[in-house]
Amino acid sequence: MNSYNCISNDVKLGENVKLSKFINLYGCEIGKETKIGAFVEIQKNASVGSRCKISSHSFICEGVCIEDNVFIGHGVMFINDSYPRATAQDGSLQTEADWKVERTVIRKGASIGSGVTILPNISVGENAIVGAGSVVTKDVPSNAIVAGNPARVLRFIELRAHHSDSDPVPFLDLVTPHLELESELVGVFRRGLQTAGFVGGSMVEEFEKAFAGFCDAGHCVAVNSGTDALRFALMAAGVQPGDVVLTVPNTFIATTEAISQAGATPEFVDINEHTSNMSVERLQHCLETSCGRDSHGRLISLRSGRRVSAVVPVHLYGQMADMDPILRLANQYGLIVVEDACQAHGAEYFSRDLNRWMKAGSMGRAAAFSFYPGKNLGACGEGGAVTTNDGELAGTVKMLRDHGQSKKYYHDIEGYNGRLDAIQAGLLHVKLPHLARWNAQRRDRAADYKRLLADNEAINIPYEPSWSRSVYHLYVIRSRDREGMIDHLKAAGIGTGIHYPIPLHLQKAYASLNYERGAFPVAERVSAEIVSLPMFPQLTVEQQSRVVREVVAFTSNSLQETVR
Repeated sequence: MNSYNCISNDVKLGENVKLSKFINLYGCEIGKETKIGAFVEIQKNASVGSRCKISSHSFICEGVCIEDNVFIGHGVMFINDSYPRATAQDGSLQTEADWKVERTVIRKGASIGSGVTILPNISVGENAIVGAGSVVTKDVPSNAIVAGNPARVLRFIELRAHHSDSDPVPFLDLVTPHLELESELVGVFRRGLQTAGFVGGSMVEEFEKAFAGFCDAGHCVAVNSGTDALRFALMAAGVQPGDVVLTVPNTFIATTEAISQAGATPEFVDINEHTSNMSVERLQHCLETSCGRDSHGRLISLRSGRRVSAVVPVHLYGQMADMDPILRLANQYGLIVVEDACQAHGAEYFSRDLNRWMKAGSMGRAAAFSFYPGKNLGACGEGGAVTTNDGELAGTVKMLRDHGQSKKYYHDIEGYNGRLDAIQAGLLHVKLPHLARWNAQRRDRAADYKRLLADNEAINIPYEPSWSRSVYHLYVIRSRDREGMIDHLKAAGIGTGIHYPIPLHLQKAYASLNYERGAFPVAERVSAEIVSLPMFPQLTVEQQSRVVREVVAFTSNSLQETVR
């Protein structure tokens, strides 16, 4: 500290940082060749990248991450609390313990004009420009120019194309992120070889602790697949052989396999047509009209006569189900709730009951995650995890994954071989710090798809409620001529997918459940129309523009054929 500046000893300054007078810095990190103007305050746990310019009278609060080459104009204000209050409920002044810091990210190359206010939990995309005086209330896409109160997209910056129209656009790019992290990933293999720590050990425990923190959960138990994660979670939560577990029919079969492998029977609830997640209204209708009480007061399925013990909402495509009313119904009927979060790493839900944002994996009795390579957080092989705030449940899952052992060769129960190997845990731990950025890039791409396709009446684009922050594991649109669109995009060199073409109640594997076509009309209608477009963090503007151009070309041609 000197007569003009207050800089605490824990500030990390890069080389050739230029500091003006009358600044206040504590607990923060500033990259090389960055310039900080007069009367700037940067709080603890905030970071500013290299070659940035922070103009005078700006306030950068805790939880703000500014990447490299960012311009911050004069008097820019960041906020890290969605519901700031001076006092706690007891009337005393709030302390740090009374709120949770909400993170904001300004991506590399972005420019923030003077007098801008940026609300918490915002991501401003790469090379975006925010006009002076704007109030930013939602994520700003990469290369967007926004302005106003609230800030709205005015236009997008035109970038020079780096891809030829003849280059194929993959549905998913798993090569690029691994090449970007190659040295760190190879280091994990070296550590495994040097320590011979292949099963269990510190690499697994370090990842479990980090992923529990990422999910805002008290515990994480790493297992060898998302299927085992859900199976073990159901068993540890108290689902018994012969029980019924309610879930949706438009999910991957692993959801129902896990239910069956836990000894229970899946029964289905139709979905909300807008979100493709479990319909709260249909769940309530199922509990009120398709279930009853036996002589012991237990909830039973009138369809099968079996005890109904649990409900598994699936956070499909990276968007959380409407958890508040599901949890209220579960509490009313005495049901266990286990989240299938296998596609939702980092997804968030604003709980109106708790008045705060919640992470996938933190709301149910337990949750299951998959780390299949194509997931938002993917291993270099198979992997999964259970998250929970119940320490006893976590302990049971640990025994189930490891032959029922409470300690070596002491078997309290009969278990399974369901461990996540140490090298996969180490690889996931390397990737985890990048997940928030990758998810933000997915959200940027989704925002661009929405902007570019919103006026196309021939398709339906994904719906994201105000209480949801999807991480867009998949970007799924609907077309009445699904097969025609897929064929058109394939001919143009664009990869697509269908997730999923046949609802589970109509699959041969579940013929014994005796569901008929028409039992779940929304799921059946949606499954016949869905097309998954390319979606991955490294999807370029040029590639995405080409995808959109071909979608528009197909729908325009289809419309002309209809008119004729």
